[in-house]
Amino acid sequence: MKSYLELVPISAKVHRRQNRMSVFCIVLAVFLVTVIFGMADMFIRSQIMQARMEDGSWHIALRYINDHEAKLISARPEVTSSSWYGILNYRGDKGYTLSNKNVAILGSEESWITEMQIDAIDEGQYPQKDDEALLTKNAKAALGLKIGDQISINTPDGKSLSFTISGFLNDFSKTMKEDSYAVCLTTHEYRSIYPGVTNGEPADYNSIFYVQFSSRCNIQNAINDIKSQFGLTDEQISGNTKLLGLLGQSRNSFMIQIYSSAFVLFMLVLLAGILMITSSLNSNISQRIEFFGIMRCIGATPKQVMTFVRKEALGWCKFAIPYGIAAGIVLIWTLCDVLRYLSPKYFIGMPYFGVSLPSIMAGICVGILTVLLAARSPAKRAAKVSPLAAVTGNSNALPTVRKAANTTLFKVDSSLGFQHAISSKKNFILMVASFSLSIILFLSFSVTIDFMHHSLTPLKPWTPDLSIISPEKTCSISGSLLEQLQKDPAVKRAYGRMFAYNLPATVNGEVKKVDLISYEENQFKWAKDYLLEGSVEEAQSGNNTGLTVFKQQNASNTGDIITLHTENHSADITIVGTLSSSPFNNGPDVGTIICSENTFRELTGQVDYTIIDLKLTKNATENDVDRIHKYVGKEFIFSDGRLDNSSVKGSYYSFGLFIYGFMTLISFITIFNIINSIAMSVSARMKQYGTFRAIGLSNRQLIKMILAETLAYAITGSICGGTIGLFLNKLLYEKLVSFHWGEQWNVPFPEIGIIITIVILSVILAVRGPARRIRDMSIVDTISAQ
Repeated sequence: MKSYLELVPISAKVHRRQNRMSVFCIVLAVFLVTVIFGMADMFIRSQIMQARMEDGSWHIALRYINDHEAKLISARPEVTSSSWYGILNYRGDKGYTLSNKNVAILGSEESWITEMQIDAIDEGQYPQKDDEALLTKNAKAALGLKIGDQISINTPDGKSLSFTISGFLNDFSKTMKEDSYAVCLTTHEYRSIYPGVTNGEPADYNSIFYVQFSSRCNIQNAINDIKSQFGLTDEQISGNTKLLGLLGQSRNSFMIQIYSSAFVLFMLVLLAGILMITSSLNSNISQRIEFFGIMRCIGATPKQVMTFVRKEALGWCKFAIPYGIAAGIVLIWTLCDVLRYLSPKYFIGMPYFGVSLPSIMAGICVGILTVLLAARSPAKRAAKVSPLAAVTGNSNALPTVRKAANTTLFKVDSSLGFQHAISSKKNFILMVASFSLSIILFLSFSVTIDFMHHSLTPLKPWTPDLSIISPEKTCSISGSLLEQLQKDPAVKRAYGRMFAYNLPATVNGEVKKVDLISYEENQFKWAKDYLLEGSVEEAQSGNNTGLTVFKQQNASNTGDIITLHTENHSADITIVGTLSSSPFNNGPDVGTIICSENTFRELTGQVDYTIIDLKLTKNATENDVDRIHKYVGKEFIFSDGRLDNSSVKGSYYSFGLFIYGFMTLISFITIFNIINSIAMSVSARMKQYGTFRAIGLSNRQLIKMILAETLAYAITGSICGGTIGLFLNKLLYEKLVSFHWGEQWNVPFPEIGIIITIVILSVILAVRGPARRIRDMSIVDTISAQ
């Protein structure tokens, strides 16, 4: 043997059982970091994918520049793609129609469709001639068109524009919701038909120049260079803020707040790994004091012992890091599968067995870093072992008792447990820090739930997939149509509403405008979740009763009697409840009254519906939607909100899976960390417990002793962790929520209750294992336990 370090592999084999928990701690730390970074990477990928699908794969948009400047910009080496893009009749108020439906006319270059949009073309190709056009796919099914067919767009001056269909665009959420169409023309043809052009500059055609940069360039530097070269102002340049922020190319202050918050959370995770591994290594060293004493006896210096401990800890990494990374990758794959299942539209492009390099590198680096940092204290402790420990078998792992346990408040067994906890200041601080950090992590990360609920709006229960709307917003949709739709196998739920807009009403002596809206059974059931005061049942079953929707400027409250003035007569309606939210957006000076269908018909004399909403079954297909559309006919507006719903669900699922998944991981880490810390502490004192049993202490008294020690750590850790955790919770809340939405921070009592419950559960589980171990061992085995 040339070096003491050659004993490392031999020691690892001999102490394999004792090292098992330390190796498992490293595996768990690496797994945690790998999953965290993998989930973050997965979240960013999904958000980038969604941003590109919704807003396009462009980076900046330039206004009020001419064609010559556009050519110079597109020729820059860092620009990978560019295109003019304009739109005519966007709001449907210019009078351009196709088969009596509003049609938006887009003008762009081929790069806009093929390079700066994701999967824009469903079939065919970009127009190669000026008399060709791309048409949205919803017109293909409604009008029975195919590539090569002719279409005629009617203009407001009575003329007709004819084009040959070169392909079909995937539908836009706007056209689907408004039951309108869109066509895409070449830039030249678009400009030739644009009305009212005087100077012929791009701005006269409502055109904007979009630019896509190389992923390898610094986009902010490129923007500044373009501004300087062409003398552009900040008002002339706008960025794709969401995409730039996700790519790390944004100077948006809100994104900086997110990244700075992520750094704080990362440091907490790193500290959690260090404390967890340090606790395990300390216990491991405590059980092997005699071994290190023998090394000192045969000539090993303290420095050599410290090197031995560090190399042994690094040796565990050869096994622990690959296993931790592999387990993390498997979980990441599983989460990706869950996202694909929950929202296939936005996550179908995520690879099935993709590898997140940032998560692997983070797992390796953090694994090695935490082990090296965690091994410092145990290595010093091992180096201080006296050679006498090897001869006497009396380790220095346990502190010298200088004062008897205080039995004034508790019995001797509980008092001894409390004394064990505080007898070693270093160990007490380490254990309290371990308990505290779990609470700090939980309270810190819980802010991301508030951030998610503010930044993303989940679908309300009343959000429909399809809506059939009266074009004039009158009660003109017959109830028989609703009955037929309710019987359709592709329809999960169908419900109608009747509207009477801007009715004069006398409210507390003042004349106001209100919208009177009818609800049926399903809608009243959903309204219960948003009831601030009063009774939904009374509005549903009573005569001339209704609900109002809360507004700051509301003139009506629960209990008020409102006099409605319809065309035929006036009638009183009693407000029996107030809702916090509803599906309707009306003017600030217009109130909302919700009543039953019977009350609506009695007050207005109308019997038919203004709108029918449909919720489709999970297995509904495009053919089912086309069939329903044809059955409804062209008399009503057929609004398809599935694209908007899919976008909302995609964002909410990806964010929610990341946030709640990580909160679950923290909960499990908290439970394991506490169980492991107590198990290590008990293992280090096993000989002492054997001595107590030998002098007559019962198993029950020993369990109470362990419980008291655990409670000392848990109570102190909860106080310290709660205090620091609330401070960080407030700090992160102000950065993520208050900074952007202005909402003030409040003490998160539900989160505090959850983490305290987890700690209590962990304490119960932590005591059970050591108690069973002590009970099952004989006194002799306990005293001689290593």
